[in-house]
Amino acid sequence: MPKVTINDTKGLYQETGSGVTVTSATNLQNVNSLVFGTEAITTAGAASITVPVALVTPDEADMAITLADGEATGQVKHFLSMVDANSWKVTPTSTDGSYTKVTCTKIGDTVTLMWSGTGWAILSRASGTAAGATAVVDMPVVA
Repeated sequence: MPKVTINDTKGLYQETGSGVTVTSATNLQNVNSLVFGTEAITTAGAASITVPVALVTPDEADMAITLADGEATGQVKHFLSMVDANSWKVTPTSTDGSYTKVTCTKIGDTVTLMWSGTGWAILSRASGTAAGATAVVDMPVVA
């Protein structure tokens, strides 16, 4: 997929690379909505590094998902647990930090990772379980 750029001089145009770049506050305000591509993960295996959102419905307990190194610094990958039935874990090839995997066990659990150029950094993790403002109970487990 070509890189798409929006700026005040040329408007919307394509160039070499991938992704979308908006280079002015005016044009950014004109982007009303952004919908990310999704992939459905239902069996153990590799998550796509080119599709930003993974909707995970595990077919077995402790289902293993791998995540290869990213292609560009700033690349983001979101994981969302779609069911309560089985746990699943995502294990990136390279990480920023001392973790090796993140395990999700509840419907609505989410993990967001960003490629730093050397590894996947955890930007956020959240539980689908209602809890108090300071609770970390039922959060995805970082190990």
